[in-house]
Amino acid sequence: MNQLTRRRWIFSPVISWRAWRLSRKTGIAFDAAWIKVRTASYPEEFVYAHRLRGGPDASDR
Repeated sequence: MNQLTRRRWIFSPVISWRAWRLSRKTGIAFDAAWIKVRTASYPEEFVYAHRLRGGPDASDR
């Protein structure tokens, strides 16, 4: 388990659990599932999803 995944489990266990289930069911990566579940649960964070997925602004972090 990498550090980002560990932090997600600690700080947002419900979102992480739902993402894990989605990942197992659909076969998509856990990180992609986590972002999908997070933006579905908190639509106001959708603007950050592009950056989390490694878009052109990802190097600004």
